[in-house]
Amino acid sequence: MPELSTDEIIRAALEISHTRLRKQHELVVGFGVQSLKLTDLDELLDQACEIAAKGMETPFAKVLRPVPGEPLLVLAHGVGWKAADIGTATVGADEASPAGYAFATNRPVISNHLGEELRFRTPSLLRAYGIERAINVPVRGVTGTFGILEADSRDGDDFIESDVVFLEGLANIISMAIERLAVQFESKTSPAYSESVLNASPDCVKILSRDGRVEFFNAAGLCRMQIDSLDTVSGQPWVNLWPEGSRPVVDNALARVVAGESVRFESFCPTAKGEPRWWDVTAAPILDPQGHIDKIIAVSRDITERHEQEAQLEALIDAQNVKLTEKGLHLEEIHHRVKNSLHLVNTLLILQANLSNEEAVQSQLQIAANRVLTIATVHERLYQNAYCEGVSASEYLSGLVGDIGKAFAERKIELEIEAFQLSSERMAPLGLVVSELVTNALKYGRGLITVNVTRDGKDAAIVVTDEGGGFPDSYPKPSGTGLGMRLVKSYSGYGAQAIRIDASAPLSTIRVRFKL
Repeated sequence: MPELSTDEIIRAALEISHTRLRKQHELVVGFGVQSLKLTDLDELLDQACEIAAKGMETPFAKVLRPVPGEPLLVLAHGVGWKAADIGTATVGADEASPAGYAFATNRPVISNHLGEELRFRTPSLLRAYGIERAINVPVRGVTGTFGILEADSRDGDDFIESDVVFLEGLANIISMAIERLAVQFESKTSPAYSESVLNASPDCVKILSRDGRVEFFNAAGLCRMQIDSLDTVSGQPWVNLWPEGSRPVVDNALARVVAGESVRFESFCPTAKGEPRWWDVTAAPILDPQGHIDKIIAVSRDITERHEQEAQLEALIDAQNVKLTEKGLHLEEIHHRVKNSLHLVNTLLILQANLSNEEAVQSQLQIAANRVLTIATVHERLYQNAYCEGVSASEYLSGLVGDIGKAFAERKIELEIEAFQLSSERMAPLGLVVSELVTNALKYGRGLITVNVTRDGKDAAIVVTDEGGGFPDSYPKPSGTGLGMRLVKSYSGYGAQAIRIDASAPLSTIRVRFKL
């Protein structure tokens, strides 16, 4: 088995890291929205433990609360622990234990080698479960430290600083919920949300009435939308703040929220002063004490930069395709230049992702960088066959899919590719279409992936299958940007007619007709 190059190792590590960060970010956002629906603190803490364990990829998570009058913390809520230990098992609240140190100093603590620790003793509770690693973050209360949110592991990779950020995000949401519930307890007429908490969010947060009228905009939202005062939009239908082209999406989202769903969508909406903006929006119902939908919360994250990056990528692809038709340049030189240009763009996107402070932006820039790298691989393989009149489809696609599979070693890909020759001018688009379909199955599908490419007269029939549960009814119009499917339509030569979802197949199956 050939050894991986340093670049390949770095790319694989980055992919794993960004996948974990993206998952943790989505869990924090989802928990934040869900927390506004809950009026029971015990239920909120149980959910926090479940989400912490899921995001840290470990079976053990817990919330520790101080025992009044005792130097102890009790296991108040948790997952992975015996039922008999919940509410009874304790650890020391002094600075000689990891959780006690976090509680006493109000600072997070990572301990990846409990058995070899010189700073702390290993609590007997953790020894009994064979815990080797622990990470503790304090949870603020109204008047002091409420408790500790802790994740534990018997094995696996070390906990890292980004894991602290994830748990602190959950802890901050718990703190906000505690403040909200305390205010509700003191005054039954208080709203089911805290304006001070919502104003602390860097995203654009709106509170709407049940019929979709604006009641509240947080400070960051007014700033991002360039709205001078809440008075200028208060009482207006939220949908009226969106341009005509986006209103059907917003109307549909509001209808689903009123029906009890939490929804997420992306759409375009310029600011009040006309500056173009793209938004990733999550909307959810806020329930009254009787469990009825009282209001709606909508959280919008500015993703304009990501859309600009994708537009630049599309322009780059178009520009490179134009170069392929220019006279006077040898095919070898064309692909060599294209490959180098795309590798440069890939590097710049990764650098920009690393410099971004927002995890969502980092994630989308990494996706764009990966797509550029796939295109570079397509051109590099054609460059190796520059002097051939025709390129073997089976050899070319087998090598290309093999390159993609290296980055997803945990997934098996089976190839069934008919032997036929194709000019390099059409082999590049065919490679891009197959790469996009396989990458899509790797990202959103499950289990074994099967790729079948056969020649049918002047066309090629491409069938990609995975063991997932099928495609949504709206596919191929996903809730995201849809750039991948636009590329497939463009390069296939048949536009929107190229793609067909086989709903009758027992597995997730997509068919594409490609003009040879």
